[in-house]
Amino acid sequence: MGLTESKILDLEDKKFDKLYEKHKGAWLQMVDDAYQHTKTKVLKGKQPRRDDVLKALMPQIELSEDLRNHQADHKARFKHFRDYFAEYIIDKYFEQQGL
Repeated sequence: MGLTESKILDLEDKKFDKLYEKHKGAWLQMVDDAYQHTKTKVLKGKQPRRDDVLKALMPQIELSEDLRNHQADHKARFKHFRDYFAEYIIDKYFEQQGL
């Protein structure tokens, strides 16, 4: 489905934008790892789309202690916040890479 303005507002309400900035390098590296894996191993060199990268990224996101702690601290334990945050950091990565 992809990242929408409504999802961004939901994330900002729970300070996920601050979480992103605090660990920006780690999040972007996590997305880059998922992007490169998807490109080389799954799509055999073709450019992955955001949703393709999302599938490879989710196992890492789900286990992230930084994310889990943030969710607990900000009363944002619902699964959809993890999904939205993954879409958010993928969007930031694609912007940074000019994709």
